[in-house]
Amino acid sequence: MRRSVLSGVAALSLATSLLVAAPASASPSTIDWKPCADAPGVDCARLAVPLDWAKPGGERIELSLARRKGTGAGEKLGTLMYGPGGPGGAGAKGLKHGKILADPIYDHYDVVSYDSRGIGDSKPIVCPDGPEPREWPTTEEQFRDLTAKSKRYIADCRKLSGPIYDHVDTRSDVRDMDAIRAALGERKLNYYGVSYGTLRGQQYAEYFPRNVGRLVLDSTMDHSMTSNWDFVRTESVAREEVFQQFVRWCADKPECVLHGQDVEKLVRELYDRADAGTLPDPSDPAKKYDGTRLAAYIESYTLSEEFAELATFLKTLRDGGTKPELLAAAAPTAPNPTRAIWCNDWAYRVSGYEEFKKLSDGLRKVSPNIRFNGYNPWALVCSGERAPVNPPHPLKLSRDVPPLLITNARHDPATAYPWAKSMEKQTGMTLVTYDGGGHGMYRVSSCSREYIHQYLFTGAVPPRGTHCAVEPRPSSAKLATPPDLATF
Repeated sequence: MRRSVLSGVAALSLATSLLVAAPASASPSTIDWKPCADAPGVDCARLAVPLDWAKPGGERIELSLARRKGTGAGEKLGTLMYGPGGPGGAGAKGLKHGKILADPIYDHYDVVSYDSRGIGDSKPIVCPDGPEPREWPTTEEQFRDLTAKSKRYIADCRKLSGPIYDHVDTRSDVRDMDAIRAALGERKLNYYGVSYGTLRGQQYAEYFPRNVGRLVLDSTMDHSMTSNWDFVRTESVAREEVFQQFVRWCADKPECVLHGQDVEKLVRELYDRADAGTLPDPSDPAKKYDGTRLAAYIESYTLSEEFAELATFLKTLRDGGTKPELLAAAAPTAPNPTRAIWCNDWAYRVSGYEEFKKLSDGLRKVSPNIRFNGYNPWALVCSGERAPVNPPHPLKLSRDVPPLLITNARHDPATAYPWAKSMEKQTGMTLVTYDGGGHGMYRVSSCSREYIHQYLFTGAVPPRGTHCAVEPRPSSAKLATPPDLATF
């Protein structure tokens, strides 16, 4: 298989050069691994790093690390670092809970992960008890109220957390990654990142190009997006495409309870009733749905590809029936570090209600059936916050970076496919496209997983334009409540 060759990319900026001027050098492992008290068969350790990498001699924090040793059944290829999604995923905790990656990986690698700064057992961000204010308001009054609550919440988190709150950006995170690499005694960093973990992988390759080994970006972020509109549009359109699959399924399958009916017309009618305050909540007919809540439920069933359930839900709303099982579970809440990381990494700051209204009206045009999605509020949560310390920018890789591997589903509902295409263009690297849906190709697509294994074991990447065919997808658990809070 031919290797992708990176060409025509600009040199790193002066700021980037300063950032990576003194990378940690590899040496024999200095990490004191000991059996984890709470995870048999897994090793644990702590590693001290600067709180502020601009002041390496200042205050230090400790990162929590975990390691699952390889079996030695195959050629030993060193250590593979696992980077979870989020923002806010705790890698060490995840690795202690399960193997994460398939057995063939352990034939060749020790697998290591860590709780990123501000997460899990690594100097965690602390915020007030209870859910954070994160909504999609429908009036100017609600918008002002949300903005005020968000400012108070951020101030409380910063006060409770101390200086760490302002040092959880991904640029600082990748400095930690390189410190871990050096402490492991590894000359190169081999890395598998999924979802938000791909942002770490991207920026590691940008800032530490000569230290990159084999690096996988599975379901990738796109840090080059600078506008609120680009973000909410690409996220909503991705979901709208999945909804259109539902429409086609209902037209083709007699078992759909709306078979032969105009599904999109029904959805429009339900939104009209919700906007007018006349659509009963099927879990409690004494209450009414607003348009945002209706959209959140539609999104929930759409993303889980529970098409039969979605059709039944829409019919129930139309006919005035009840669905008490919608009360089965509480809506999830964010891990505390989520907002701090996001606001340090992204420039999404809505200037006022007028801009917000334009976003809402625009979404109704580009995604009329999925008018709201669980990621829309990310464009609001940092309003009134300081500028990001790790602002979005196009990824620029030097010629020292070896071939990377990017994987993404064509209908990924979280990391939208245009993000993966943008990353392919920015890096000049190979993108393997899974033609179905789902998030996290290592788990979803056996074809993609084989390409990932081949790359991690041999360094070989498939030809540009490689696609994996759709595979049968196991039925997932029904989502009983709308995802009021989503993470990557």
